[in-house]
Amino acid sequence: MSVIKAQDISCQRGNFPLFEPVSFELTTGQSLLLSGPNGIGKTTLLESLAGLRGLQQGELFFKDVNLSISREDWFNHSLFIGHKTGNKKELNCLENLQSYLQVRGVSINEQQAEDALAKVGLAGFEFQMAGSLSAGQKKRLALARLLVTDFQVWILDEPFVNLDVDGCHWLLGVLNEHLQSGGILIITAHDNESIRKTATFEIELKPSREWSG
Repeated sequence: MSVIKAQDISCQRGNFPLFEPVSFELTTGQSLLLSGPNGIGKTTLLESLAGLRGLQQGELFFKDVNLSISREDWFNHSLFIGHKTGNKKELNCLENLQSYLQVRGVSINEQQAEDALAKVGLAGFEFQMAGSLSAGQKKRLALARLLVTDFQVWILDEPFVNLDVDGCHWLLGVLNEHLQSGGILIITAHDNESIRKTATFEIELKPSREWSG
């Protein structure tokens, strides 16, 4: 039985649909790679799946519940990390992680937070302001959320961008472990062939006939 089911969903820019409607079903341990050219609407679709935008058409179900009726269970079981990391530049690394977890209702102690930062390569940067980090460090800080939460569904927009080779290998391991433990992954990763080879499904978004004229 599917955990996530999307039926003919699409998004719009202005008054025009961005891409032809897509449908998919995902269950535990499965991943979906969204691909397509720049500007096709991959980020918009991920943000819509995460509940940050509305869908232009179609229906999305989580455990047979239509998300147009209730999203509470979906929000309680899903985590979104966008291309914009959501880090607060005026907070240090430790405060950023703790602040995010507090908003999501996740309770961990300071040592657990420090351990997560160490695992993403930010040991010694606990009290460094996020605004002064490099692009790669900012991405690592955001990805630390994956290590201290147990949300079933991960929605990740280009998580490999700005990571070095070691960081990419580490993240691949984290994603595989998530899937092996029964998690679900929806991801964009245009520059990572390893994701393309291992994804359960891939959907290439096609320009809407209406948008393309």
